[in-house]
Amino acid sequence: MNLQVEEVQPGWTVYGSDGQEIGTVVSADTSGIRVKKGGIRSREITVPASNVADVETGRVELSITKREAEASTD
Repeated sequence: MNLQVEEVQPGWTVYGSDGQEIGTVVSADTSGIRVKKGGIRSREITVPASNVADVETGRVELSITKREAEASTD
């Protein structure tokens, strides 16, 4: 079952196209999703909706790698 980006819920896990876990959804709307990266240098990044490849309940997969997502600046 594929869902739309605006149906993504906080707490869902986000993965890059390389299969690497990026973080957890903080919020989502039609423009994109806000993701909290964990770890020592925890921060939030915004991923445009155009970079979302697939959405299933509890999981968001991107069309970009973890490194590309983490390189995004806000």
